Amino acid sequence: MPVVGSKQVGRRGSRRSGEAQTGPRLRSREPPEKGQKIGRALAPLPAVSLTAAFPEIAEAIPPADRAHAEHTLIAPVLAGRDEDLADLFAAMGPDVFDLLIIDGVVIKETALAGRSALQLLGPGDFLAPPLTTLRQTESRALSRYLAHGPVSLAAIDGRYRQAARHWPGLVDILHDRLGQQTHRASMHLAMLHLARTEDRVRLLFADLAERFGRVTADGILIDLSLTHETIGGLVGSRRPSVTLALQTLSSEALLMRVGHDRWKLAAPGVSW
Repeated sequence: MPVVGSKQVGRRGSRRSGEAQTGPRLRSREPPEKGQKIGRALAPLPAVSLTAAFPEIAEAIPPADRAHAEHTLIAPVLAGRDEDLADLFAAMGPDVFDLLIIDGVVIKETALAGRSALQLLGPGDFLAPPLTTLRQTESRALSRYLAHGPVSLAAIDGRYRQAARHWPGLVDILHDRLGQQTHRASMHLAMLHLARTEDRVRLLFADLAERFGRVTADGILIDLSLTHETIGGLVGSRRPSVTLALQTLSSEALLMRVGHDRWKLAAPGVSW
């Protein structure tokens, strides 16, 4: 599924209280006051058939039932653009238990002890519902989701639960997707243990190439707008270190910026 183009987020917005001065400055909005009309981030789009948007969901349903499932497994779609998605969560109905990214990129920011770490989520990834007020007070780390450019999300609600009673394979699909997402988060954590910033940046873009890249004769093109500051949040380094690492990788023809929103990664096996 194509990734919607995105704007740079890393250079804008106010810094959250307690965030480290070296952390990426991601745009945030205050929650709307009671009675205030919610803006573009909550503009509804036509509902989507989950079997059409995600073919593996259709594969979990017996062929004879798929036409019926296409009209049964319908999810409301919500959209955001370059902003904190807290308003979207606040507007979700009580029956919604997950949000699934259809198009676009979402940055998950987790703050702990005055520092923040970033994770980049894309189509097929889940956004966990926000913690309750009680759980927020009990947790040492808090996370938020920010739309990195235009994003569309499917609200997974009680209709999916009801369908899963009839087609149990639908539960396996959710578990499989969550398992993949958890494995990728573990791989990201292992990458952060590498000593050299150049190695962390190179492996970050290798992962992005698998998820968002397009193979060409000259290498793998990745259409993502990422500032040095945002890359630093993804690899656990300060912006000056990221700038030096990108210069080194470019001089070795391993990773080059070939446009405002485009990167070219050398094909695996080329001086890796």
